[in-house]
Amino acid sequence: MKSFANPSICCAASAPFCLSRPGLGRLGRWSLALGFALLSVAAQAQQKAGEIAQLQGMATAQQPGSAARFLGRGDQVLEGDVISTTDKGFAVVNLADGTRFTLRPSTVFALERFSHDQGTESAVMRLLKGGMRVATGLISKRNPGGVELKVNTATIGIRGTSFDARICGDDCRQEGVAPVAAAAAPPAASSGPVVARVVQASGDVAATQPGKPARPLAVGAALYEGDDVRSGPGAVAVLGFRDQSKVSVNPDTTLRINAFAYNRPQVSDNMALSLLKGGLRVFTGLIGKKTTTAFTVTTRTSTIGIRGTGMDISCEGPCVDESLGGAPSAASTDGANPKQTDGLFMFTWQGGTYFVAGPLEVPLNQVGFIGRDGLARLLAAVPEFFNSFSAPRPDQIEVDWDNLFATVEPNGSDGIYILVRDGHVFMTSGARQVDLGIGEAGYIGQLGLAQRIVPPGFLVLDPFPLPDNLAQSGARVFRLLRVTQGKPGQEICRL
Repeated sequence: MKSFANPSICCAASAPFCLSRPGLGRLGRWSLALGFALLSVAAQAQQKAGEIAQLQGMATAQQPGSAARFLGRGDQVLEGDVISTTDKGFAVVNLADGTRFTLRPSTVFALERFSHDQGTESAVMRLLKGGMRVATGLISKRNPGGVELKVNTATIGIRGTSFDARICGDDCRQEGVAPVAAAAAPPAASSGPVVARVVQASGDVAATQPGKPARPLAVGAALYEGDDVRSGPGAVAVLGFRDQSKVSVNPDTTLRINAFAYNRPQVSDNMALSLLKGGLRVFTGLIGKKTTTAFTVTTRTSTIGIRGTGMDISCEGPCVDESLGGAPSAASTDGANPKQTDGLFMFTWQGGTYFVAGPLEVPLNQVGFIGRDGLARLLAAVPEFFNSFSAPRPDQIEVDWDNLFATVEPNGSDGIYILVRDGHVFMTSGARQVDLGIGEAGYIGQLGLAQRIVPPGFLVLDPFPLPDNLAQSGARVFRLLRVTQGKPGQEICRL
C-alpha cells in the first residue's frame, strides 16, 4: 500500500475510506465507487456472520478466490472472510451470536467457519498475524466445545470466555515483557486467583457462582473462591488445591469453596469448605499440616475440624443445606445403626477429626454421627455405605503438582500468547495441553511447548479497547499509533 505525505486518519469510524484526494477526477471517483459497490453485491451472496462495529484506520476483507473489499462501520463480515487491519488502525467485529472481538493493528484474521443455528453451533477462527481481544457469545455457551481459535503452532479451546491472543515478535518485546498482575488492568479478574484445578472428572460435573452460568468442569479446569462444585448422578471428580490438599467428590454432591489462601502476601493461610449435600473424601495438604485450625469443613449440622487428616464425609437428610430444597427423609428408628439418609457421618481413615458440635473426637478408623437430635456420638461399626463411595480415595491419586499450577517468567520469545479475563481456555500443541483460568496466561513458542506463564505487561496493559468496552479507546491509542483524526475530504488517508 502506498503511504501519502500526510498520515492523518481521515477514515475513522465515520469514513471508512477517502475519495476526495486532490487531482482525482470525477470519472476516477465514480469508478472507485462502482468497484466498491460491485464488491459489496458479491459479498452479500455469501453467508453473513456479523458486521464491523467500529473501525479506526482501514481494514479489508477477502473471500477465497475473490478481490479484497474495503470495510467500513456497519459493513458485513462473512463466513470465510480473511480480515486485515493496517498498522495505523484497529477494527471491532460483532458476530451474529454475540461474540465480539477487537483486531489490533497489523492483524490478519480468518473466520473459517461460523454457524449459530440451534443444534449446529460452531465457530472456527484462525489468527495468522497480530492480535485480538475476544468476548465469546451464545455459541460458546450452548456448545462449550464448539469454539476454537487456531494458530500455526496450536489450537486454543474456548469455554465461554473473554481472552486476549497475540502472535508476538519484536512488537511485544518493545511494548514490555515484564510480568504484571492480571488484576492490575481493568477490568480486573472477576473471580480472583485460581485456588484449585480438576485432577480427574467423569460424568456431569459443573461449577457455579451467584449470578453466573454454570461452567462444565473437565480435567485441568480452574476453580475459585465462591465456587459451588456440583456433581450429577454417577459423576465424580478429584480436585487438587494449591497447598496440595486433595478432595474427591461423590455423585449427587454440592461442595462450596468458601475461602482459600495459601502463600499470599499479608494473608494467613486458610481453607474453608462447605458440604451442602452428598459425599466427600478429603486428604489435607500443607495448610492443614502446618496449622490444623486453618482447615475446616462446614455442614448444616456441624463444622468438622481436622488433625492432619484423611476422612470420608456423608451429608444427607437433615444435614442437607436448606437452600438445595427437597423434602426431608424420615428418621431411622434404629439409633445404633442409622441409615445414610439420617444425617452427618464422618469416617477417619488417617490422622484425627472432630465434630465442633459436642465436641466429639472421631479417632482413627471410627465413625462419628449426628442425626436429627443434634447429638454427636461414635458408632460401633463403620456403616456399609462407606464401602460403596464412588469417588477414589484422594491420597491414592498421583498429582503432578508442578504442572498443575507452575508458571514461568515470560521472556518475550516469538510465539502465541494468551491472557484469560473470564471463563476457561486450554492451549493444545501436539500431545501437551495447558489449561488457563481467570487471570492466567499461557505461551507456545516455535518448539510447540505449551506453558503457563506469569501475565506479561504487553497483554495486561494492552491499550486497545476490549470489544465490550469500546469507551476504552481514545487518546492513548492515538498516541500509540502516532496519528491524528482528520475529517473526511480534508486530507488523504494513510493507506
